[in-house]
Amino acid sequence: MGGDESAQGAANRPKKPQKRRPVKLRIIGGKMRGRTVVYHGAEFTRPMKDSVRENLFNILGMRVRGSDVIDLFAGTGAVTFESLSRGASSAIAIEKSRHAVNFLKTTAETLDVTDALRIIQSDTFRIAASLLGPPAADAPLSDTGRVVFFCPPYEMWESRNEELASLIRMAIDHSPPGSVIVAETDKHQDESLLPAVDWDHRVYGGTRISVYEPEMVCGLR
Repeated sequence: MGGDESAQGAANRPKKPQKRRPVKLRIIGGKMRGRTVVYHGAEFTRPMKDSVRENLFNILGMRVRGSDVIDLFAGTGAVTFESLSRGASSAIAIEKSRHAVNFLKTTAETLDVTDALRIIQSDTFRIAASLLGPPAADAPLSDTGRVVFFCPPYEMWESRNEELASLIRMAIDHSPPGSVIVAETDKHQDESLLPAVDWDHRVYGGTRISVYEPEMVCGLR
């Protein structure tokens, strides 16, 4: 009896969370094809799967080349580094976690893209408006298209939906011509969590990728 009770007690005890090991993510295409981005293994980051990323960049196609990329929830930086590999002119990666930022910096150095990449350790909701909103009155007009990635933790689409939707609308209203907005959600989440524009929705496994290219009105957004 004692042995059975001990075994049952052990079975009922909460299991210790398993420590994940760093995993190497593959860059799918471009000049850095086949090179790797290290995922640190922490549970607070959900890297986009290689297969999903490959399909996403097939959709984006040549629109990435020469663009300015803004990755608002960078995590491992997989989509940032994929963009630079495929010819993006520059990239900004925002990440709140210092641990993740250290990995981003190491990867950027390993891939020799530090000159093209600005890494910001901050809360996206605090600084995104300064990047996505209207430029300063004395700033030169930019005709370089952007690719803006909205790939937050899935639960944020519900817990912080109003803020995310506001940032997406800001990106739509103020991005230069030829820009593209990309949102990643769980496939089960309601599409109405995104602002009501003509999204191109694609589902890959448990992931929904939504892509929107803002229309031009008389050459202006």
